[in-house]
Amino acid sequence: DVVPFGQPLTGIREFWERTRGRDDLVNFVIETLPGEPIGIVGLEGIDPSARVATLGIWIGQPHWEQGYGTDAMRTVCRFGFDHMNLQRVSLSVLDTNPRARAVYEKVGFKYEGTIRRARFREGRYIDLHVLGLLAEELTGR
Repeated sequence: DVVPFGQPLTGIREFWERTRGRDDLVNFVIETLPGEPIGIVGLEGIDPSARVATLGIWIGQPHWEQGYGTDAMRTVCRFGFDHMNLQRVSLSVLDTNPRARAVYEKVGFKYEGTIRRARFREGRYIDLHVLGLLAEELTGR
């Protein structure tokens, strides 16, 4: 079996089993209204004493530009702030992904800095932008 976002079902099951029960990580499947899995969103590096976490999101390309990313970002941030008592969520985005950065900023994330030449892809170095969101900055609550 293969789930719609291109990962073998066994790989997804193994991932969920490996991460289940960890205190520093919480993941959610992103689904369409009929229940088709199309991606994953999660908070990792959760530090309860500092009340911070890092957000990661992945959505299969056939489902881009349909609002799933914006909805998933708002939902997981709201969960982090309202149910996990976080005060800050951060993330990193490659300079080559302006579409994702636009979604993050739409949700309320603010640009905080650039890590120059942070990644090497397709024969060249790519900068990584760091964005952060404080609980009171989340839009569309």
